[in-house]
Amino acid sequence: MKYIIETLIDVKRTFLRPKMPKRQLKQRYGMQPDIHYFEGDMTSIRTYFDYRYENQLDDFLLDDNTWNDLSGDDIFKIINHGSSTSGEQYLYYLLRSPAISQDEYDKRAKLIEVMENNPDLRFKLHVLFAKLGRRRAANTRDAFHPQPHGSGRLLFNILLVLAFIGSAISFLFTTDFFWVFFVLLIFKSVYRELIKSRIERDLATVHYSVAMVQTAKKIRKLPFPESEQYLKPLFEALLRLKPILRVGYVPTKSNLGEASEFLNMVLMLDLITYELLKNRLGKHYKDIFIIHEYLGRLDSAIAISSYRKCIQSTSSPRVDFATTSIGFNGIGLVHPLVNDAVPNDLQTTEPVLLTGSNASGKSTFLKTIAINAIFAQSICTVLGKEYSAPAFRIYTSIAIADDLRAGESYFIAEIKSLKRITVADTSKQPLLCIIDEVLRGTNTVERIATSSELLRHLANEKTLCLAATHDIELCAMLQGQYRLMHFEETVTDDGEVLFDYTIKDGPATTRNAIKLLASMGFDEEIVKRSKEKANGYSAEGRWV
Repeated sequence: MKYIIETLIDVKRTFLRPKMPKRQLKQRYGMQPDIHYFEGDMTSIRTYFDYRYENQLDDFLLDDNTWNDLSGDDIFKIINHGSSTSGEQYLYYLLRSPAISQDEYDKRAKLIEVMENNPDLRFKLHVLFAKLGRRRAANTRDAFHPQPHGSGRLLFNILLVLAFIGSAISFLFTTDFFWVFFVLLIFKSVYRELIKSRIERDLATVHYSVAMVQTAKKIRKLPFPESEQYLKPLFEALLRLKPILRVGYVPTKSNLGEASEFLNMVLMLDLITYELLKNRLGKHYKDIFIIHEYLGRLDSAIAISSYRKCIQSTSSPRVDFATTSIGFNGIGLVHPLVNDAVPNDLQTTEPVLLTGSNASGKSTFLKTIAINAIFAQSICTVLGKEYSAPAFRIYTSIAIADDLRAGESYFIAEIKSLKRITVADTSKQPLLCIIDEVLRGTNTVERIATSSELLRHLANEKTLCLAATHDIELCAMLQGQYRLMHFEETVTDDGEVLFDYTIKDGPATTRNAIKLLASMGFDEEIVKRSKEKANGYSAEGRWV
């Protein structure tokens, strides 16, 4: 039932929606996407990524920890201008696959440039992808690696139709075959509806697979500059998929008239065509994978170029795939999900330890660095004036949560998150790791002792570690190994907290928490004793 509902939703999205005028379609370029997402859509959108991840088709992909730490789904949605399922799925994969080779990076960058510099070609492609549509009920994973069941069902369906036709013809000459005709009529009707209900999901997949091949055929005819350079695998796969083109679509009520639908019902053309296509797709699943990938490359390149135009304050990064140094240079970087974000710079060749109070901007800054590093290597774009860095493998440990179903505490989840960073492969590319509040889930003594050693371990020539902490003790312990930086705030006499959200060199020097207690009307004795204890610790290094 779930798949039937999903398919009906997709029909509403694609076949029954009003046809968008081409003028309106052209106006959407460079605008914020206004795509609605139903529950479960992101699960469908990530299927191409999941397929590649599970089949280990890439050297490096962002793991779920990093993706969720950075609100990856929300970032995807503000960029996703893809008009097709292929475009959506490939864009999601792109964002989670920062390029770690010069060749792959150049392919992405040049294709985006083609879309920016060829508005007529871009618009024609946009129209084709809009017609292809977003059909999230289609399970593209099945198309990539289906389980063909042979020609048994196809032969059975043909024989059933022939038997029914034979009994109908015989019934014209003698009533002796009435019961045969009647039984076959009932059986065929029940059988057809039963099979159709079972193949709803597969039918959506077959439809979309055929539509992809038809779209690729139309793209082949477009005046595409250097198409052989960008799309040669697509055209080679298209040649091998001619059997799919000859069969065409599965007949359905949405693409047939009343008379044709009656003929379809009598001859079970839908089931026979479906079985024929399903078996042919099973034989050519590798080519379907290629078609899906290259349509996705084109549609996602349009989406990225549209995002660039929409944001405007973007620049092209310089990513060094040859060096293993950890130098980082970012000027005027901002967070894509923060409105009117304050730009910040980071120029460093050493790891950074960041201090400051809550809400001062530490976490947002760390996420800004991580997201722009991902953008630079994945969509060849940064939100800032300048960016240059090596090609990183990127990991974060930020938004840790208890896993009650697995029986894991916060601290266990945090240890697992940090462990994956310490064992990450740095043999090919340097590591960029972002850690917010190291080991916050344990007591002060063990947290400081372990955090200092963990951060020392990550301060090496192949790792750029950016970490934030509230433990001021770490600044003294790690000085000389980490560059100390901070955010600060000002508390006015009337209790208002003012932040400038601008990163500064050195450790945090302001202590406004107690002052804020006083301004909020706490008992004077509490404030007084708090000051005494804080001053005593600062002077003697121990709590009194």
